[in-house]
This record gives sequence, structure tokens and C-alpha cells, in this order.
Amino acid sequence: MPAAYPLPLPGEPIPQQFKLGSLCLNNHEWDGMGQSLRYAKPKGACVICSRESALARQEQRRRTDPEFNAKQAAYAREKRKREGRPSRSKHGLPYTPQLDPQTRAMQKAIQSAGLLPSVAQLVNDQQQAHWQEHPSDRLVYVRERAKHRARWRFMTEPSYRLYHRAKSKARKVAQRGGTPTHLSPTHLWRHWSKFDHCCAYCGCSGDLEVEHVVPISKGGEHHLSNIVPACHRCNSNKGRKDALQWYRTRSYYSEARWLKIQSVLEQSRQTGRQLTLIP
Repeated sequence: MPAAYPLPLPGEPIPQQFKLGSLCLNNHEWDGMGQSLRYAKPKGACVICSRESALARQEQRRRTDPEFNAKQAAYAREKRKREGRPSRSKHGLPYTPQLDPQTRAMQKAIQSAGLLPSVAQLVNDQQQAHWQEHPSDRLVYVRERAKHRARWRFMTEPSYRLYHRAKSKARKVAQRGGTPTHLSPTHLWRHWSKFDHCCAYCGCSGDLEVEHVVPISKGGEHHLSNIVPACHRCNSNKGRKDALQWYRTRSYYSEARWLKIQSVLEQSRQTGRQLTLIP
């Protein structure tokens, strides 16, 4: 379309060189009016049809006529020299300025470097280099990490918690001259299942501790025939007291629970190793 005949935008007044006429054969409707935009000449051809036809003829000449392409290129060069290079940005922004040689060299180096390491990898590499120069710092880190992991496992893994509690009780028996029995978390877990994983005294569920019915301080053995699961409240309140005498003073005392404690401990009793629990 020649520059002297710019198309009006929808909703704007129609210039005098155009007019609205009947709908063309290609149904080029203008601004939803049911009519086509036509030239104000006697023939009154459709503007859109004429534009599409001109573009098609221009494309055909571009493919078949080298001289036409040369003329078009020369015209574009003259127009650019006269009016400057228009922006191709849809937001009207100017062209990106040419980079200096150093920046272009850096971009080329980055492109040729391939996949670059992540920030985490760079930090890890720097940390490893520091530890190679300062081995003592790595030792401190490893020890602190082991403490945190052990604490986390103790808080989240019941079997790990049972293992350390049983180990602590076995060490206490050995310090008093006794011979503790090795109890794995599996042994204690099966023993706990006989009490439905509830406190043997009050019947509440939750975090269960290793409770010795006959206290270690009074010669009680570290064996399943002397161990019941207990909540922290019952375990700490009983302490070194006699189990039956202490239990009868509790408001939650239950004869059925006490008989069950006797029955389960009797099943785990070893001949000649377990002290008498009930007078």
C-alpha cells in the first residue's frame, strides 16, 4: 500500500480517498458494519483485496526477478539513510546497542563453555578447597553434623530411640557390677506389642520408656523379664519404689493391668535369673 494512502483505524473517520460499499467477494468486512472498505474511484475496488493482490504480485516478482530485488534493496538503503532505521520492537524500544569487544568476547566464552556449574556446586567446591587447607575445620563440621543427625534420628525414629534407651540402662547395670542382656530394638518392640504399645501402668500411648519393675539400684536385671513400657510420668514417678506398693497408690491403679504385667514378665522369665516381683 502506498504511503500516501494509509489505512484508517477502526472507529476513525474514513478519509476521502476511501468509502464504504457492498461486501466484497472475499467478505472483507470493515469494523463490523457489514460493508467493505473500498477506494473512492469509479470502480471502487476493495482496499483489502487490492492490498493482498499487490503483496502477492510483489512476492512473485521477488522470487522471479533479481533486478526487482536489487531495486528494493537499494530503495531500502536510501530510505534508511534518509529516515533512519525504525525500531522492530513491538513496544517501540530502540535496538540493543552494539556491545564492546570485551563484552562480546565474554559472551562468546560463556556460550562455548557449555553447561555452567550451579551456585550450590560453586559453594561446595569452595568449601572443599577450604577443608583441604584447614582439616581441623572439617573435623569440627563432621562432629557437629553427627550430633545433629543423631539428635534428629532420636526424635523421629522410635527404633533408634529404643536402642539408645536400652543401651543407657545396660550401661547403668554394668557400672553396678551386673551382667546386662543385650536387647535390640526388635526385642523391645515385640515386648511392647504385648502391652499394645501403651504404658503398662496407666495405659496411655505415645513415647514409651524402658521401665525396670525391680529397680536397677535394688539389684534388678536388664532383661525382658524385668522390663515393661512406661510413659515418662510413670517412669519418673516410680523411681526406686517397689512397683506394687507404688502402683496401688495411683489413681489409675488397675488389678487387670497388674495381672497382665505379671503374666507377660512370667513368659519372659529365665530360671534362676529373675528376682521375685510379687511378695
